[in-house]
Amino acid sequence: MSYCVNCGVELDKSQKECPLCSTPVINPNESLESDAPAPYPRTETVAGAMRKLRSIAVMLVTVILFLPLLVCPLCDFIITGRITWSVYVIASVVYAYTVVIPPLVFKRNILVKCVWIDFFTTLTFLYVINKVTTPDSNWFYILVVPISIFAMFGFHIILWACRRINVLSTVSLSFLISAFFSIYLEYILSVFLQRSFMISWSLLVSASCLALALVFLLISRMTRLRAFIKKRMHL
Repeated sequence: MSYCVNCGVELDKSQKECPLCSTPVINPNESLESDAPAPYPRTETVAGAMRKLRSIAVMLVTVILFLPLLVCPLCDFIITGRITWSVYVIASVVYAYTVVIPPLVFKRNILVKCVWIDFFTTLTFLYVINKVTTPDSNWFYILVVPISIFAMFGFHIILWACRRINVLSTVSLSFLISAFFSIYLEYILSVFLQRSFMISWSLLVSASCLALALVFLLISRMTRLRAFIKKRMHL
């Protein structure tokens, strides 16, 4: 058995260079066996195995979630003579399927695609619940739609910040968005429940978020302090 002359890692007979530091293998006392099996799987083999595991996972999830879709409506119809409580099961299973499957299927821009799919499926799921449980109430349009749109807007701002600015500035921006979101959330809830707007708990939350946003923003602008924190926290 050979060892790398540079880093000392143990080498296999089939290797022409060190897998760790790429140093050429030179051992005159041991012949190179080109037909020997590679000690590590090839990248193509790993990628193929991952695709196969994803396909198996998709099939298992589909089968597991298909059973409630088949059994629950049938039991509901046999017991009550019509479809009643099984509507909740159907909506929940479809919602769970749309949340679990996309991360296993998509290969690029997984986060953005999954967030948009979750956004529309969540709206659809809550709309069905609204129409089935409380058809006379408009909580879906007053609460769910505005809050979901604000959340999506904030998500894309933070995603843009992650690609354009440094980490500390992104964290500062996240706390700033959280401050505005807390005030907006209390406004939506107070208008829906009390028909009036009064600032109470959101003032404390927004003040804390604004203070943290200011702290992270100052740290991001101070090079020496940032270097000191990285050194002390081993970042």
